[in-house]
Amino acid sequence: MSEIEYATGSSIEVSEDKKRVVKNLYISNIAEEFVAMQVDLEIPAVIRILKEWGVYRGQNDDGQEMTLVNQKT
Repeated sequence: MSEIEYATGSSIEVSEDKKRVVKNLYISNIAEEFVAMQVDLEIPAVIRILKEWGVYRGQNDDGQEMTLVNQKT
């Protein structure tokens, strides 16, 4: 298990299995909000996990979803 810390200073323990589930749901094109609901985590925690795995697409400055093709480096 590893700890995920929120901006508010609170933190939670998240198992590696749960992190893997988060990644797998997300790469199956399920939105962050729905992934968070499925695994009972807050959206910022899900995004942090996705960033750890290097799979988070996010949004560009125009509010459009970024893909691995159009991400800024």
